[in-house]
Amino acid sequence: MSNKTWRLSRYLFKDQLFYLGWSYLTIILVETLLPFGASLLSGTASTFSWRSHLSGLGIGAIFAFFVFIFSLQTYEGFKLFIQNGISRRTYLRARLGNLGLMSLLGVVLAVINDFAISAPLLRVDVFGLLARGPYEMYAKFFGNNVFATVLIYMLFLWIFYLTVGLFGIAVSSLLDLTTKTVRRVIYIVVPILGIFLLGFVASNGNTSQASMGFVNFAKFLLGYRETLGLFNPFMPMLTMVVCSLIFGAIAYTFHLKLKIKN
Repeated sequence: MSNKTWRLSRYLFKDQLFYLGWSYLTIILVETLLPFGASLLSGTASTFSWRSHLSGLGIGAIFAFFVFIFSLQTYEGFKLFIQNGISRRTYLRARLGNLGLMSLLGVVLAVINDFAISAPLLRVDVFGLLARGPYEMYAKFFGNNVFATVLIYMLFLWIFYLTVGLFGIAVSSLLDLTTKTVRRVIYIVVPILGIFLLGFVASNGNTSQASMGFVNFAKFLLGYRETLGLFNPFMPMLTMVVCSLIFGAIAYTFHLKLKIKN
């Protein structure tokens, strides 16, 4: 990474770090102080549980949403930096470098929240905490090995955040090349098609052989090991890596075609 790219990555990192801090502060206030205030007004403060509110903040999930939203902000940064002599390739490399740094930070924040705050408040161990979230199916893959479980969980989160960010960059790079009318049509049509697809799969889930094939393929991607009755976390991690490479290629292709709009 060149000095120019590194400086730009640090600039983006500091800028997003500012908004991330305010986002987390706002969410913590909304999730804790507002419910406590409501309980005071209603006279139920004695039954208010700080433990349940602080243990369920969902810092990791919030970070994924944050990364996706900021990854969609392609044109604004492009317009600013291209007018200041930053090339398209340098801007993209800086965004990818920043995504890597932000994703690592997200992993650290999620792990601290999970194992240093939520687990003690809920009075559960590592496996008990992981069994409460989306990672539940992979929590016992390494048996009772806490080190391996936490390490792979962190790697899983990092790859997930990278995939989400690259998906956002790819989508925004593509949409920024279209007109406002085309973008509005896409925003309307894609959700409708998604709803129809989900409805079709649900209505044929018990009768269609193709649907059973889809279910088996989904199990394969999720890493289901029938012989062990467990889910292997390395399979979805590999799937996310492949998706990240595809999203990265899309982002690179369309980033080089971005232009200043009148």
